Amino acid sequence: MRFLSQLSTSCRSLRVRLTVWNTLVVLIAVLVALFAVRQGLRYYLLFETDAILNDEAKELLLAIERWHPDREQILGEMQRKADSHADRNWFIRWMSEDHQETLWASRSAPDVPLSKQAIALQGQRVWVSDTHRAVERRLERPGMPRYYVRVGAPMQFIDNDVDRLTRVLTPVGLGILLLAPLGGYFMSQRAVRPLQQIISTTARLRPSHLEERLVVRGVGDELDQLAVKINRFLDQIADHLRQQRDFLAHAAHELRSPLTAIQSSVEVTLEKQRPAEEYEELLYSIDEECHHLGTLVNQLLQLAESEATELPQLRQRVRLDDIARRAVEMFEPVADERGVQLRLGDLEPAVVLGDRQQLRQVVTNLVDNAIKFTPSGGTVTLKLLPDRARNQVQLTVADTGIGIPPEDIPRIFERFYQVDRARTRAGIVARGNGLGLSICRAIVTAHQGTIDVQSVLGRGSTFCVTLPAVMPDAGDEEDAGSRESAGP
Repeated sequence: MRFLSQLSTSCRSLRVRLTVWNTLVVLIAVLVALFAVRQGLRYYLLFETDAILNDEAKELLLAIERWHPDREQILGEMQRKADSHADRNWFIRWMSEDHQETLWASRSAPDVPLSKQAIALQGQRVWVSDTHRAVERRLERPGMPRYYVRVGAPMQFIDNDVDRLTRVLTPVGLGILLLAPLGGYFMSQRAVRPLQQIISTTARLRPSHLEERLVVRGVGDELDQLAVKINRFLDQIADHLRQQRDFLAHAAHELRSPLTAIQSSVEVTLEKQRPAEEYEELLYSIDEECHHLGTLVNQLLQLAESEATELPQLRQRVRLDDIARRAVEMFEPVADERGVQLRLGDLEPAVVLGDRQQLRQVVTNLVDNAIKFTPSGGTVTLKLLPDRARNQVQLTVADTGIGIPPEDIPRIFERFYQVDRARTRAGIVARGNGLGLSICRAIVTAHQGTIDVQSVLGRGSTFCVTLPAVMPDAGDEEDAGSRESAGP
């Protein structure tokens, strides 16, 4: 049973199937070639025979014209011609104009009737039977009877030549058929060998061991292209796993910090009896850490959802200018408390398709970051301008804050990445976890948009969000008006 199972598995292998298909293709090609050569030779011999018989008939017509009306001379010429081809059993028949009377016929002339086949050459008629073939010509000389001369030959020699060729080609065909499976197996083995290497290499891969890559032979065929694509996919998987490991490590670190602070505060407080004011201060501290912990957990869940699937989107018409205006209104007290001027620059009506809550989160995150990293006396400006030529809308949040070092700009959208030097410069201390900009990028990307930043250290940063825009309609205007009348 095991042997039969292995045999069944081997028969289903790509190597065996390629060998079988190669053998079938070669078999069909050989059979077609043998048939074509055989029929081609037969056609060629028939054509050449008709041409020779036609020439002989023309010579006999010339002899009749020359010796007419001397019948003895004409018959003598015909007999001589018949005797010269006696070894091949060619025959001659001289007939009257109405084909009813045979004036003379050679001894090898067959008694079997011949039927007209076609006009193959100019001035000739071809007559055939199962065993013979003849060419007939008519004498058309003014003042002379319209005699017919028919010169023919048996078909046996053509059949013999075709049979001899068949006997020669048959061993050749059999040899090819015997070599076809061996050659097919050899070629299929060479073709499948790179696939076997791909299978063996991928079988050794493990989530914790993705350093090995497939061999690219450099010939540029489909297997090389497959190896390149698999290697690229393995690179993406390895990079994704690295990011996941970093994500877990950073998440554990970020979660541990507030938990450690809460635990330490509780342990210190429980060491002895304290006044009610100290307990109240402890509860405020724990509440702050719990709030930070809840925010961090929510952000982690949102990032996990964005990694697993696309962020959920309601795909409704959203007035982005309304979101920007409300964000400025919401953060004005915070900016005033920090001594930062929060301004609303150019703000033209702009409508996008997407999730209002997610887009609001992008705007508030950018404005919040700009206020955090802008020293007292600085300015934060929010603008919203449509790009009608590209059917887009651009939202910019510019600040005159401490800026971002050039080496940190390419990484600020990575998860948990924090620019520590910027956070302590100019006396600014801002608590964060490095997830806000990552969430912004995930949301903007899910809305088919882009987000980038330009920054000069010590002079400020400008974040630009570009989203596809749609044309506003009356409903958008009424909706925006009703929200303004309702208040924040």
